[in-house]
Amino acid sequence: MVVQGRSTFASTYAEPIRRLALTDLDIAFASFIFDNEKQDAGSLALLAAWVSHRLNQQDTCVAIDDIAPHRLAIMGFESQDDVRQKIAQSRCFSAPLEQLATPIIVDLNRLYLHKYYQYEWQLAQLIKHKVAFKTQLDMTLYKDILLTLFAPPKTPQTDEIDWQCVAVCIAALRRFTLITGGPGTGKTTTVAKLLALLNTVAKRQNHKLTIKLVAPTGKAAARLTESIDKAKERLPNAYQQGLEMQCSTIHRLLGSLPNRVDFKHNASNPLHLDVLIVDEASMVDLPLMYRLFSALPSHAKVVLLGDHNQLSSVETGSVLSDICQAAQADASQIAYHHDTADAVEQMSGIQLPKVSAEASAELSECYVKLRKSHRFSADSDIGQLANEIIAGQAIQAARLLQSEQNQKIQWRQNSAPQNLVDEYVSHAQSYFDAIAQNDLTVAFNLLSNRQILCAFKTGSWGTQSINRLIENVLIRSGTISPDKTFYAGRPIMLAKNDHSLGLFNGDIGIVLPDPANPVLTKAWFKVASVETDQTKEKTEVSPNSGFKGVLVSRLPEHETVYAMTIHKSQGSEFHHIDLCLPQQTTSQSGKLLSRELLYTGLTRARESFHLYAASAVLDRCLKTLCKRGSGLHRRL
Repeated sequence: MVVQGRSTFASTYAEPIRRLALTDLDIAFASFIFDNEKQDAGSLALLAAWVSHRLNQQDTCVAIDDIAPHRLAIMGFESQDDVRQKIAQSRCFSAPLEQLATPIIVDLNRLYLHKYYQYEWQLAQLIKHKVAFKTQLDMTLYKDILLTLFAPPKTPQTDEIDWQCVAVCIAALRRFTLITGGPGTGKTTTVAKLLALLNTVAKRQNHKLTIKLVAPTGKAAARLTESIDKAKERLPNAYQQGLEMQCSTIHRLLGSLPNRVDFKHNASNPLHLDVLIVDEASMVDLPLMYRLFSALPSHAKVVLLGDHNQLSSVETGSVLSDICQAAQADASQIAYHHDTADAVEQMSGIQLPKVSAEASAELSECYVKLRKSHRFSADSDIGQLANEIIAGQAIQAARLLQSEQNQKIQWRQNSAPQNLVDEYVSHAQSYFDAIAQNDLTVAFNLLSNRQILCAFKTGSWGTQSINRLIENVLIRSGTISPDKTFYAGRPIMLAKNDHSLGLFNGDIGIVLPDPANPVLTKAWFKVASVETDQTKEKTEVSPNSGFKGVLVSRLPEHETVYAMTIHKSQGSEFHHIDLCLPQQTTSQSGKLLSRELLYTGLTRARESFHLYAASAVLDRCLKTLCKRGSGLHRRL
């Protein structure tokens, strides 16, 4: 019946299907709707297919008013009002108040697949529940500890506010806290001091806190562990004890179940923790964030860390961006209700700007933006360019890129991919010298000095082409062998997790013969202090201390990584970045080029930055915001 229906729908509406670029999955879903509607079945089926299609473009929902008139015409609707009238008579579309298990839910003038409506609505309720709770604290005890962890506030009142200290105070006061900031603003330093505060208070009150740190990927988890360890060393000795914490992935914390999307921990079996820190929150998609919050015990304190100007998650939703929007994160000046401001002043001596209760949104009281970058100074070329990109200032950004006075940033508009490749290979000789000496420490350091980032995998400026060109030049120079896939020095990035080997998606390794047995070729990885289950398969530790080798035959899916995508680089940093954008935009690539993409790529650079892009493509990036369909910010 469904197969016949699909055949009927697909043949009858072949032209609209083509014009809407629907996938097989979209068509199958539309066929189901077509078979179950009595009136306007074709139009409603195409509308449902469009909702499915947008989900694959990471939109949680489709706003009716945002559907372009020409698309409505393709579907057979005269206007947005016509859409609303026809779905009101539908059997497959319903409002949440109707409590019907229809495939499409209509709410806030938006269309949702039923499951994704549940994710969004329930996540909003869970966040609001935590936001509403305020903790009563022993201010004298907290103030005593904070004065040790932070320098006394400056006077007079007009001096710069220590937003790291404010963030620690807010996180101590609330069960939900959002801390955002660009690269180098000290998010992990802030977390280390927060954990020291909470841990010390618990000890003095004869309590024991269970604290967990998580990140979306194994690579990000390893970086967070390392960053917290470094930040801990800068704390007074008395506050370092008890902070020997390891970060895990969100999936590992929740307990992944084989071949299932569900987890061991959920609302019926909550996590055993008191405090949860979530790093790189911009990378967490809607379904995963919902599952994480639903598994939290009611008393748990949760802190989200991230940069909302970065790219959103690879999967559906833009949770961090939505929460920031609801908290008015882009307001020129953040002010707090007098209750919050007074509490912060009692704890730290810091005087915050105040607003009346009527002007203060509850979520805003839980939000702190770290403003001072310790990586980029106020007059830094990269820092200035990042600010212009965030603001979408195309003329000013182009002027900075073209300025001959800027030594750290360059815009190479007319270069060919081969020009970049030749320059990269000329700098890679010292890397292969280290490989020849079997010196993994030096090799990894040199590899992280310079990184090529691409907007896409395909195309002449994509990772696949750039990596292939680099290997061709290395073959011609005799640096690597043309008949070896796993040649000495090949840098690789994993594309999948392998918990049995303790390896994670995003981990970078270097191929090198085993010094103890040169017949064996292995990929060597830095030993990361990431919380794992007992490793099922042991991997040998290299004589180069701090590395482990895995036989190349045992590696999970991976790819060469002289060049990587900007998405894969999130959370990383390199001394120098070569950023490649396509020289022309297509209808598909144009949708993916955005301000967030450019900002994310730029801010991976610590020292210098070269942009390979045509003027029109740069302009397209600066004028395009990555706005995903969502109703979460309105629900919050």
